[in-house]
Amino acid sequence: MIMADVLQVTFIILGFYVTTVAYWVAARGLVPKAVERCATRYGETPWRCLIVGLLVGVPMVTLGLAMANGGAAPVKTVGILLVMVVFLCGLFGSAGLCQRMGQGLRKVDDEGQEWLGVKRGGTVLGLMMIFPVLGWFLVIPVTLLSGMGALFLSWRDGRKMPPPLTEA
Repeated sequence: MIMADVLQVTFIILGFYVTTVAYWVAARGLVPKAVERCATRYGETPWRCLIVGLLVGVPMVTLGLAMANGGAAPVKTVGILLVMVVFLCGLFGSAGLCQRMGQGLRKVDDEGQEWLGVKRGGTVLGLMMIFPVLGWFLVIPVTLLSGMGALFLSWRDGRKMPPPLTEA
């Protein structure tokens, strides 16, 4: 193995790590209420998030991969998009896990900057993901599937919430 091969693998892993943390921070910036609900869900029922993620995510990924492997070009495109949407939903939902982890890594001067907790939790979770074998085949799938479940459950919880009271 030459140095170019080593650097190629290193930069691919580093790119995956940085991009994943960036998606978690972006999720916190784009949909903060959904990420907060996901963090609450992770705190209350983490196993339910994983089970719902398995029940929702696995059939969607299976369908998407089946569509991507056969049929005409539009069908393949829809299949690839379906897998990408599941992956993106898993990332956005797991931003709640990052926020939950970041609550324990809080510093005194973090007041008003909740995204720093997501960044710190995402840094730790991302490092867990890049660990060979255990991170690749356990942490990444569990994180993404539970993120999908947390996002689905938080979306359902958000729809059940009563409308805000208006002051007259």
